[in-house]
Amino acid sequence: MLGETHAFRMDETVTGISRLLDEIRSAASPQALWDLVLDYYLTHGIKMISYHSANARNGSDRVIIHGFPEDWVCRYIGDGLRKVDPIPDLANAFSFPFRWSQARELAALSRENLAYLETLEASGLGDGFAFCVFGPRLRNGFVGLGFGEHKDCPSPEQVMDYQVVAQVAHLRFCELTAESASAPSRLSSREKQVLEWVARGKSNSVIADIMKISPHTVDTMMRRIYDKLDVTDRTSAAIKALGSGLLQYQDVGVA
Repeated sequence: MLGETHAFRMDETVTGISRLLDEIRSAASPQALWDLVLDYYLTHGIKMISYHSANARNGSDRVIIHGFPEDWVCRYIGDGLRKVDPIPDLANAFSFPFRWSQARELAALSRENLAYLETLEASGLGDGFAFCVFGPRLRNGFVGLGFGEHKDCPSPEQVMDYQVVAQVAHLRFCELTAESASAPSRLSSREKQVLEWVARGKSNSVIADIMKISPHTVDTMMRRIYDKLDVTDRTSAAIKALGSGLLQYQDVGVA
């Protein structure tokens, strides 16, 4: 009887994943796709999600995040931590998911890499998983899933499900954005300048003083930036601009 019950639960789980994958494959828009994936991970106890979709053909990158504290995101951008974060590169080098806390065991890391891992551990974000997703024409991506300070991390079977969902979603994202992937969005020189100050953590009123324009003008430019980058907040705008190459780390004062 116990064996039959266990088999029933396994079949139920497999059916649920199959249904989700079918919904992902038929998602009509990137937003609908993201809503499906986000709901799945949040329902399964994942607190932080980071998705980076790279396009090697034109050097662009799309970045979507959820759940990471804003102060950590601003620090990651402002301090140039991506340049010393070894986790995305390690994910690109291995086919299997690994925990953030396992990064030291996977390869010989530089002093800067190790210092970053110490910063990550001291941040209070807890642990998580990292893995690569693969797409057509070198449109590969990186996924980071943070489960916070939970003592019980997901089982290997759960992590495999997470990876499968992310891989299928990435392929669908590549399909939905095939035409727009040919070139990144462009900002005017003034919009780019505003966004550079946003990435440095400056408020609209401070940016207005620096650029000697009215706060209303800055507000208007920010709305145009949101529309062009298809985002709804300042942090996402800065991350997406850096990820897509519209801004460089040098632009925001990172050597």
